[in-house]
Amino acid sequence: MAGALKAITNSTLGFLGLNTQEAGVTLDSGYATKAINCIIDKSGRLGSRRGWQMLTTNSGDLGSAYIESMFEFIDEDRISTILSAGDGKLFSGTSTLTRQLVYGAEAGGASTALSPQPTFTGNSWQFCQLAEDAGLDAEMYGFAAQKGNSFLIYRREAHVGTYKFQTIGDYGTVPTGVTTFDPDCCVAAFGRVWAAGITGAKSTIYYSQLLNGARFTGTGSGFIDVASVVGNNDEIVALASHNGFLIVFCRKNIVIYANPDDPTIISLQDVITGVGCIARDTVQPTGTDLIFLSNSGVRSLNRVVNEKSLPMRELSVNIRDDLINYIGGESLVNLKSIYFERDAFYLLLLPGLQQIIYFDLRQVLQNGGARTTIWTDILPKAFLATSDNKLYFGEAGGIGNYFGYTDNGDGYRMEYFTQNTDIQLPYILKFLKKAKVIVVASGTQDIVIKYGFDYATVYTSRTHTKDFVGGASEYNIAEYNIGEFTPGTAINELNLNLGGSGKVLQFGVEVPIEGAPVAIQQLTVYLKLGKMN
Repeated sequence: MAGALKAITNSTLGFLGLNTQEAGVTLDSGYATKAINCIIDKSGRLGSRRGWQMLTTNSGDLGSAYIESMFEFIDEDRISTILSAGDGKLFSGTSTLTRQLVYGAEAGGASTALSPQPTFTGNSWQFCQLAEDAGLDAEMYGFAAQKGNSFLIYRREAHVGTYKFQTIGDYGTVPTGVTTFDPDCCVAAFGRVWAAGITGAKSTIYYSQLLNGARFTGTGSGFIDVASVVGNNDEIVALASHNGFLIVFCRKNIVIYANPDDPTIISLQDVITGVGCIARDTVQPTGTDLIFLSNSGVRSLNRVVNEKSLPMRELSVNIRDDLINYIGGESLVNLKSIYFERDAFYLLLLPGLQQIIYFDLRQVLQNGGARTTIWTDILPKAFLATSDNKLYFGEAGGIGNYFGYTDNGDGYRMEYFTQNTDIQLPYILKFLKKAKVIVVASGTQDIVIKYGFDYATVYTSRTHTKDFVGGASEYNIAEYNIGEFTPGTAINELNLNLGGSGKVLQFGVEVPIEGAPVAIQQLTVYLKLGKMN
């Protein structure tokens, strides 16, 4: 006969994020075995991600094609312009207006529009910007690099007129001895533009004159050949600056140079062998760290530099095998990422799989990993975090904003499943009686509780529809990480009757998100214990 009623409470639902690397009943109760369209909020609760809304009202010549790269260009007057690319074209404008840029040629000291305007090979541009000369009247220039295309400069003459893209060489100079200057990566740092990944010299970095990013010849310009450090079988994938160092991400190694502000005394600081970056657009600075994708997962450079030994901090340690499998099916040039400082997360876009992997960077787990979830249904091809703390997505026909709780008007589903647990009584049969879920929500909301026994993949469901008004007030609502809860938000306790029995238990919560956020605070399950068998 079943014994007395026993309560099992999990007040850390998903607090540690997704873990598909470990298995069995010994997995910490704070981990999730499934976490879809979730974030970890500032209060440590599992909550729904935001959705997105389309901002662009006039896509110009983009049509229905996707925006596949974006950059916020800020000129000397602090005016912000979004540079973007899609459909083999370059665009500029704001988040609500995208127009094709004029591509110019130098003639008589001024650039004139080419006719017809050219198209480009691919849309995976990397941008940077640098002031030309010093002083208050120094003009800000933009630069754009993509393999198979000429290195471009974005400028206007004498601080007036319309901005145009031109090739380096038409304006400025290309490095001596380089026939095709088509770098695939660039960074503006230490008063210069640094470019690498050209077709004819994939292990060479070229740097411009000081405060003259368009001139790669003459005093102050030059090159660095990293093949002398890493060998001829490696190539440069990305460039970055961090803590006063020039960071060179090769595919198999990372090279760090000191004193890059004066190339005459630049010196080799460190070489990290056996780990590199496999995709240019996965490198993201966080202010105190550099995050990047290696062939074995998402990693932190700070850990590498400080410890100078393996194992290093691996953010994706809890989903390592899954992520490696995912990467194997992706085109590396299409992998995109972003660090969104306002909410302290790093997103990795896997377009082939049609998923985004979310890494919460507020807290480091004991194993060095980051709390992780998976986002589905939200499928941009580019990201942009702006200076005014907005997150934009490159969408079909223009630009979308990370905002609200629908995906451009469509609902999506938040899903969470616990680990399998035998509550440390592996041979005892458990008879489920009821469950209590504490939820933060607003309006009328469906909450679906799922549960299964003994590792079965078919679950029993219980749906509870609740009008979330009149519950306990949410005293720390501002800490929910979103600030967009609607009036009437409340904490409510849901009670559901359960049934069935088994030795090993697993529970899930699924919530349709259709305009309002939801956070799961606590799950308590009541059961009776049967005889040992």
